[in-house]
Amino acid sequence: MGRHTSRKNSIETTEPCLYLDWDSDFFGCRIAKIITNYLTLELIGRVLAWCHEREIDCLYFLSNTDDRETLRLAEDNRFQLMDIRLTFDRQIDTIPEHLATTRFCTANDVPALQAIARVSYHDTRFYYDDHFPNNLCDRLYEIWIARSCADYADAVLIAEMQGDPVGFISCHLEDNETGRIGLVGVREDARDCGIGQQLVYNALRWFSEQHTKRVTVATQGRNYAAQRLYQKCGFLTNSVQLWYHRWFV
Repeated sequence: MGRHTSRKNSIETTEPCLYLDWDSDFFGCRIAKIITNYLTLELIGRVLAWCHEREIDCLYFLSNTDDRETLRLAEDNRFQLMDIRLTFDRQIDTIPEHLATTRFCTANDVPALQAIARVSYHDTRFYYDDHFPNNLCDRLYEIWIARSCADYADAVLIAEMQGDPVGFISCHLEDNETGRIGLVGVREDARDCGIGQQLVYNALRWFSEQHTKRVTVATQGRNYAAQRLYQKCGFLTNSVQLWYHRWFV
């Protein structure tokens, strides 16, 4: 009861959804997201009315998995499941001493990193939504890594082989004690060579140098390789959520 009361109080004083300017401009349609991770009968009515008034084309909803009413309401109201989001975390304590080195990205690295990003995220929800063309999804991640190298991320570390960038990892400082790993990508011909572990452990070292105590990272339920990588590096499952898209066109 306490959880539902708190949830209701948190949404009564604000709009139920947030219009996403960047996503809308990029994909060429009007996109919004529900601001909570739960649904009630009263809330879903407000959500649909809000979307109708603003002529929303696509609505994102990231749902927690511990409330049957939420899942039933999503299914009953034509939300389509696109992805299972797994979030892992680990405390920063022991980090292997002998690591292959990484370096910080430079502007000259961006084209090579974009080539990696273009083919690295086909497991994500955007590719599984037929309304989004694959070429736009490719471009989304090219822009994402370029922006990360510019100023969106607090650090982007690069792994090299024979002087060429073959992998990257972006690092974000969330608050004084928590860091977050954003994008991780490894060139196809350099996979299964330990590059992923090299990047993750060097990211943990960088976070430790920033006096961060805890690091989180999210991946897809269908991305088994990423899940195994984070588990090898000492991460444990923190939460499981569901990404839904609701189209009105």
